[in-house]
Amino acid sequence: MPANDNNENQELLNLIGDDAFTRLCTVFGGTRLHVSNSDRSRKRLNIIVGAENTEKMIFHFDGVALTLPMLSSLEIKKRHQAIIEDAKKGMSHRDIAMKYDLTDRQVRRIISDS
Repeated sequence: MPANDNNENQELLNLIGDDAFTRLCTVFGGTRLHVSNSDRSRKRLNIIVGAENTEKMIFHFDGVALTLPMLSSLEIKKRHQAIIEDAKKGMSHRDIAMKYDLTDRQVRRIISDS
């Protein structure tokens, strides 16, 4: 995913919150979602993220086609963040690997890539 898509996704996540972002990714993940101030777009978004978040999205992204990640890639990013947090708290690589059903080597790579 291009860096600009990552920036837009992070901005969207910060704007509407984790639950609404996850719902969007469940419905539209792996595709482009065109956000517009049309009745059709507004109704569709209201159902998925609620009226308040719909208004926020239209205000910030009107006319933009957002590329949303597939939920699986979103879950992997969340797991990587949890692994990094566990390491910062002092948990050993071995314990982290056992907790997330990974190898020590995978844990070291995730932590070094952060």
